[in-house]
Amino acid sequence: MSVKSGAFIVLEGIDGAGTTTQLNRLTAWAKELGRVSLSTFEPTDGPIGSYIRSALRGERVSPPQDAIALMFAADRLDHIARRVQPAVARGELVFCDRYVGSSLAYQGSLCEPRWIREINSRALIPDLTLYLRIDPKVALERVSKREGEHRDMYETQELLERISAAYDSVYGVTGEPEYDAVIIDASESMDDVFAACADAVKDRIL
Repeated sequence: MSVKSGAFIVLEGIDGAGTTTQLNRLTAWAKELGRVSLSTFEPTDGPIGSYIRSALRGERVSPPQDAIALMFAADRLDHIARRVQPAVARGELVFCDRYVGSSLAYQGSLCEPRWIREINSRALIPDLTLYLRIDPKVALERVSKREGEHRDMYETQELLERISAAYDSVYGVTGEPEYDAVIIDASESMDDVFAACADAVKDRIL
């Protein structure tokens, strides 16, 4: 009996695009297909990632943007070594909510983009990236309807527009793509978005 190959699948998109919802649905769907699957996210729940999350929510004094970018890169390398690579080596499908693309879009909108690329140059290349693309205004409307959640420092109309434009540049919506991604229209219903994501996983991975 052959051992199935593992894969690293990343979901990217601005706040309100639905990456977390689709992450959970894809992980459950893959398990129904008989694949051992892991869902994970960045910033992580490890020591560095937890600090980042609390800083973004305003629960700690926020470091300068370049320091935050370095913390994201450090959290990412720890994440790859501690969770992602071991799971992929075991033949698991690893679904990750945000990755290098988010640093290029979020921190790259506030810091020098070339430097962001340099500090993330050792990051593992995903087997598949799904870019959930949505209008920033629609995304912010979704974010505002969330109950019991504090907005983080990036969830403003102006910043989301800049971040969305950066994502579009990274994944080739405007100009030549820097990184390969399947672009998903995240303004559609959750079921339609899930179907598009699942089709991409079937075509590229399964």
